Amino acid sequence: MPESQAPPPRSSKRPRHGHLPAPTLPDDVIVEQILTRVPAAAVIRFRAVCRAWHAALTSDHFVQAHRSLRSGAHHQPEIVFFAPRPVAGGPATTSFYTCKLKVAGQHDEPATACELVTVEDLRASNLVLSGTRPCHGLTLLYQPSTSEYHVCNLSTGEHVALPRCAWANRVIRYGPYVLSSTGIGFDAAAGEHKVVRLYEGWDREQHCEVYGLRSGGGWWRSCAGQVPPHAAKGLDGRPPVFLDGCFYWHINTLRNFQGTEALRFSTPEPILSLSVDTEQFGWVPPPEERAHYSFHLAELDGSLCVAVDLRLTFEEYELWTRPTVSGSSSGSQVSWSLRCRLSLASLPRPMRDDLGRGNRMLPLASSFGGRILLATNCNEVFSYDPDGNSVERIFAMQEFVDDLVTVKPELLLNIALHEESITGVRCRRSTTGGDATQLKMKLGSTTVARRQGAAYQHRNDFRITPQLLHTLIGIAAEQYLPH
Repeated sequence: MPESQAPPPRSSKRPRHGHLPAPTLPDDVIVEQILTRVPAAAVIRFRAVCRAWHAALTSDHFVQAHRSLRSGAHHQPEIVFFAPRPVAGGPATTSFYTCKLKVAGQHDEPATACELVTVEDLRASNLVLSGTRPCHGLTLLYQPSTSEYHVCNLSTGEHVALPRCAWANRVIRYGPYVLSSTGIGFDAAAGEHKVVRLYEGWDREQHCEVYGLRSGGGWWRSCAGQVPPHAAKGLDGRPPVFLDGCFYWHINTLRNFQGTEALRFSTPEPILSLSVDTEQFGWVPPPEERAHYSFHLAELDGSLCVAVDLRLTFEEYELWTRPTVSGSSSGSQVSWSLRCRLSLASLPRPMRDDLGRGNRMLPLASSFGGRILLATNCNEVFSYDPDGNSVERIFAMQEFVDDLVTVKPELLLNIALHEESITGVRCRRSTTGGDATQLKMKLGSTTVARRQGAAYQHRNDFRITPQLLHTLIGIAAEQYLPH
């Protein structure tokens, strides 16, 4: 090597204090290879390091990379549940917890539940989660008896209140059931979340309103498509299922009306769909074998699912699934298939009695190891093996939280799948002004241990109320439909 190109001589000086200089990593390596693997709550704190990190950690690319790594990792199912949190002399407070479940032959039950967030001025009674899993990381919270809707990320505590909207008509004047249903979906073409509300107003007209988190501008707008006649007559406050770019509602007028009124308000099919991008409605036929039965809609392993609940009459529970076509609001050419039929009569007691409790049971969105998770409005989760027709209870909320858990939700479930996410609640600032009521939400800080030997307690304060009568009539209508 020529003398002019010889490397410089090594320094004979040792670093001060005898320490070598700390190695440094480029920011892109830290962001792409390290921070994509840390928990969501930690990512939120790292955004405050500097402007460059804030821009990188809030980018769509990073959010998608973080989500892909979390969903791709092999992990046990995790649920989120909520319950009242007693505060002496304070406002109504609701806490959201997360708990990992053990299924597929793992007999150890969950030992702890971690508090995700606590929310002041939010009553847990009749609070509705938008489905059995988040929509691209975000969850819609609302109470059908009011006109307040909140979109939040339960992993990070970010949230926004949507503008107030018109009140929906009621089935019972002072009951929780309203002719309304609201859900959250993601419009991939527009790159934004949309909240869709189908309801009957006090003018008895059918309405459908849309609010885009990025494009909303501070007010709800009318849906582009024309709302079908009587579309909201069969609603009761429960959210729709959002799957592959479409919302799906079960329209059941027999639940809300009797006799000639129910026939007069009937619809072409019992399943109404709405495409989130074109905002056009369509009708979906139910399983032909169960065309004269009532049912509930859910999602199961990426397919639209019909849950035919015949536990009260025939001690059976069926799940039918139908593949969906992305972005298509109809698709009657796609057929339904029977996924499984659970026979309660073949189960040993007391499991037979445990599974028969409660008037609502829905599958959580995914199966794990071939087993289907069934959540009930008794605040329990069961693991069902279709091959062996065997069931085991893997979660009971009353084993983690104290009083008030015996109050069963009337509208849906207190339980859903939890998917950790750093998706930001991107909403135009004008939506937070006006008369929108902001939630007082903060990240949780406690861990609740499972109480050994906690037993299910039945309520003994049985009272006949208008709400109870409406529920009983609804169950009768659902399981004794005319053939």
